[in-house]
Amino acid sequence: MVWLRREDQEDRELRSLSPFGTPSRSAGGRRIPETEDPLRTVFQRDRDRVLHCSAFRRLQHKTQVMAAFEGDHFRSRMTHSLEVSQMARSVARALRLNEDLAEAIALAHDLGHPPFGHVGEDALHEAMQDFGGFRHNAQGTRIVDRLERRYGHGHGLNLTRALRRSLLKGRVPDGFPLSDDLRDGEEPLPLEADLVDLCDKIAYLSHDLDDGLRAAMFTDAEAADLRLFRAARKAADSDQRQRVVSEFTSLLIHDLVEQADLALAAPPTTGQRPRLRHGKEMTVLAQEALEFLRTRFYRSDRVLAVMNDGAERIRRLFASLRKDPTPLPPAFHERAETDGIERSICDYIAGMTDRFLHRATVGLMAD
Repeated sequence: MVWLRREDQEDRELRSLSPFGTPSRSAGGRRIPETEDPLRTVFQRDRDRVLHCSAFRRLQHKTQVMAAFEGDHFRSRMTHSLEVSQMARSVARALRLNEDLAEAIALAHDLGHPPFGHVGEDALHEAMQDFGGFRHNAQGTRIVDRLERRYGHGHGLNLTRALRRSLLKGRVPDGFPLSDDLRDGEEPLPLEADLVDLCDKIAYLSHDLDDGLRAAMFTDAEAADLRLFRAARKAADSDQRQRVVSEFTSLLIHDLVEQADLALAAPPTTGQRPRLRHGKEMTVLAQEALEFLRTRFYRSDRVLAVMNDGAERIRRLFASLRKDPTPLPPAFHERAETDGIERSICDYIAGMTDRFLHRATVGLMAD
């Protein structure tokens, strides 16, 4: 048997990908040139580097919605990222986009999340409002470009430009310290980035519904007020919860594939690329599910109590370290010389897991 070389895989991509897919040979290079791997394409190497980095491992102990101490079976940022990557790879394959790039983006898309999710993000953004702000998408690029030290060359994981740019979906605060080559990116993002964004939404709608039911935040009967839940139960031909949630996910994914296929098959408009999105009816049903989860789950007293406690811990720790940065590890003191002490403190706190933040703030919360 003749083994499949990297060049063979790259040639196969050129033959099989949609005209809108991103071939590995169009990755945009790395900040530090490297010898190519004989087996893996550049996007496969990107994926593997993300999977093996410290920031990815810490996602296991970062909150998705339910805090880790609430139970062993709720999603964490890591399991969420794995679910998104599975969906993104499947959808990319169906649409003939680059599934390796989609998988790598999905695995990396939440690396920049601080402890305690979006309330933790807001707390850090408030603390950093005079120093360039904070957003998890921008922090993700900072992690892969600078904070990871696995290879010792000062350029993080040295990922491809296509992947690094794909992490910047969403607003970046003015003054946030991005790498210079990411500041002037006028060209459109890879279509795989849009795909991952949509799979991210599908994943959290589905698994947050599942976790909310598991946590008894609402009942199956209450979830049945959602038209999409009722459609999923009908498709499953069962009231068994896991089968219904599985069909809930499938309905969203199949609609995305069908609508994206229509967009990719349509004659291109000059200067525009296809727009990936759900159909009008599914968009309404998904928004209905999101509003339900916001009311009954994300903004519930039980969830907010934990989240607000986490946000307060972040605020107190930031203020304490700004007053006396001595407890910062040496690497963060080194970066403070060029990045400023506030940014180094922000990097340190953003990288913490929920439980590490708890341990670091025991004395502060007692004051």
